[in-house]
Amino acid sequence: MKQLIIFRFSAMGDVALLTPVVQAIARQYPDRQLTVVTRPKLAAFFEGMTGVKVFPADLQGRHKGIKGLYQLYRDLKKGGEIEYVIDTHQNLRTSILKSFFALSGVRFTTIDKGRSDKKALTRPENKVLKPLPHSIERYLQTFEKAGYKAQIAAPPYFSLTAQGELEWFLQDQAIPAKSTDMQWIGLAPFAQHKQKMWPFDRMQKVLELITQQQNVRIFLFGGGEVEIAQLRTLEQAFPQAKVVAGKLSFQGELTLIHQLDLMICMDSSNMHLATLNGVPVVSIWGATHPFAGFGPWMQSEENMVQVPTEELSCRPCSVFGNKPCARGDLACLDWITPETVANRALALLQH
Repeated sequence: MKQLIIFRFSAMGDVALLTPVVQAIARQYPDRQLTVVTRPKLAAFFEGMTGVKVFPADLQGRHKGIKGLYQLYRDLKKGGEIEYVIDTHQNLRTSILKSFFALSGVRFTTIDKGRSDKKALTRPENKVLKPLPHSIERYLQTFEKAGYKAQIAAPPYFSLTAQGELEWFLQDQAIPAKSTDMQWIGLAPFAQHKQKMWPFDRMQKVLELITQQQNVRIFLFGGGEVEIAQLRTLEQAFPQAKVVAGKLSFQGELTLIHQLDLMICMDSSNMHLATLNGVPVVSIWGATHPFAGFGPWMQSEENMVQVPTEELSCRPCSVFGNKPCARGDLACLDWITPETVANRALALLQH
């Protein structure tokens, strides 16, 4: 069976967004073996997909540096005939790897990240404010350039393999099984950069407003000691809230997210994990903007809470939220009120 080699090493959200495309291509071309080359911890996204296997790239060990990348190339060549290399990452590592494959006669195609359009969207003045192709669409276009076309189905996309672990967690935390008289919501108040993180203290007000009107169970998502300590303050304030961070495996968290009625989050990987699980999302946007192509997949724009660009012309100031605030006050986040977020959440819960 001929192989398609697919490169995407990071980040978590970007690899997650590859899953709908890989699933669609695998279903459309059952006579091809799709080999996703990514970091070992991200293999869970592709578990259970027919016709798909993950090759874990050890980029800090066996596959580190140019010699290591050559070893990765040799390791991949051992897996059978390779028809095409699909580069959905486009960085120095994948460029080196593609050169090795090209020398051995293997064709490749590379993602168009639309860098010039993203630069025009985020420049300080004369911004070109228009929706750019979603990352999932860019991934699909990369396959199409190699001659592979498919239709992406609606979510969910993940194979959920940790139901037993989730049941154990719920029993251990004395949480009753889900019932029709109580909705489950997730709260993921963190992001990689502070320019994408709404002030944490406002989350308590959001939960107060929601719990006053709805019977809900709240699951708190995050990672790292500092974040978990912050989440525990919410757990102590709300008896119906439970910290999930550090208590479930990655597959366990994916399985729990699938059962949520709503996720409230930042522009973060948890946003993508929820949307790809088919869960309604209320997302809070600061320095970044859904126009850049990283918005919640197949979700309504009205549930993307953000300060309009007509009111704050500096938005968006970056694609990833990693640039310091030029104003110095993070108005893009500060101007968003708890009432706005809670009202959007309640509208979805009461729908």
